[in-house]
Amino acid sequence: MHKLNAITFEKIFTSLMAGVLLIFFIASGQTVKRGRDEGTSSIPPSNVMGNGNIDLFIASDERYSLSGFMFDPILGARIGISDMLQLTGQFIPVSKSFIGPVEAHLQITTPGNDKLRFFGAALSADLFLSSSQDTISSTAQSDKPQYNPYLFPSIIADLDWLALWKLLPFKMYLSLGMVDNGELLMKYDQLTLRTGLEWKMFQHSAFACAGAGFYKEKSSRLGPGDASYKQSYFWIEPGGRYRLFGRFSILGSVKLTLFQNAKVKNPFQPELFKISIKVEAPLLFRETNTEAIRTLIFMEQKKEKKSDSYEKKVMTGKNLLNDMSTSLMGPQDSLVTSNSDFKETMKKRREETQKKMDEVEGLFRQLDLESQPKSPALVDTSSSSGRKPQ
Repeated sequence: MHKLNAITFEKIFTSLMAGVLLIFFIASGQTVKRGRDEGTSSIPPSNVMGNGNIDLFIASDERYSLSGFMFDPILGARIGISDMLQLTGQFIPVSKSFIGPVEAHLQITTPGNDKLRFFGAALSADLFLSSSQDTISSTAQSDKPQYNPYLFPSIIADLDWLALWKLLPFKMYLSLGMVDNGELLMKYDQLTLRTGLEWKMFQHSAFACAGAGFYKEKSSRLGPGDASYKQSYFWIEPGGRYRLFGRFSILGSVKLTLFQNAKVKNPFQPELFKISIKVEAPLLFRETNTEAIRTLIFMEQKKEKKSDSYEKKVMTGKNLLNDMSTSLMGPQDSLVTSNSDFKETMKKRREETQKKMDEVEGLFRQLDLESQPKSPALVDTSSSSGRKPQ
């Protein structure tokens, strides 16, 4: 973590981000590549990515607190170790101490990971390697700073409503952990509660998260610390995922602190707001049954809408033909008293008939275009995997 006035670091990171995008664009296909491990900015899903899959990601966090603006570039990767196990690692490549904090998360999920399950849960072991010099804890010495590792568990649970009803493409998240901000572990014991709702579409998604962080100052050479979690803050985070070229995911969000509870002496200073941007790219991708089933559901809905539209147009055409028949074969106009009135009436009927014939002709042309086979621009990803959804 460093101050935002180090513009050189930001330029280097931006160039690196553009280069990674260019490399993966050259190697990318045009089909939708969606993993079951895609969650929100703050909460990962309980699902793991699947054995042999590898994702690379590059991210940027720009945040503001009372101590000023901060900019964090992040590089990381996710690796599917087995059908139920996944390893995620990330680090900040630019920092005052040559390399920034390093995180590693080993996540194991419940059985049924390769199905479109309604309820899922996971246990994660979260390892944080701090690059901040510890000179204030009771075990540290001012002339011999420490770089401490921290290992904590966390629990993730989610509900995928699409598994119950195909008209509800929503996923709900809940996360409980002991790390709210890894960079403050040297000074505070922490608890975190996070929840979120995601609207998953065929390619893109939108989400809204909310949560709270609770802090207890540790005892150190500067003071005895706190007896309980006296300090806290509450936040919301709207955001979304945009899929680019069918392969990359751009994940963005804005986190806003709603209110905080801080003590008077040596108060905790949370992030007032944070802007997060993350680019995810699959390096090795083998589609899972979970996402193949999700794709089939979306494709089925698309076909149903198209079929309903086609049937509606056919019925409209039939109604127009019936109106034309009524107009042409209508009852004789017994009230026409003169030849001029009769000619005027027939002229109006011919104009109305011609107008309806033009409408029917246009409708038939549209139906003919829709019934013609189209080039396979969108390939059903379930067929490319060679696996049948369970």
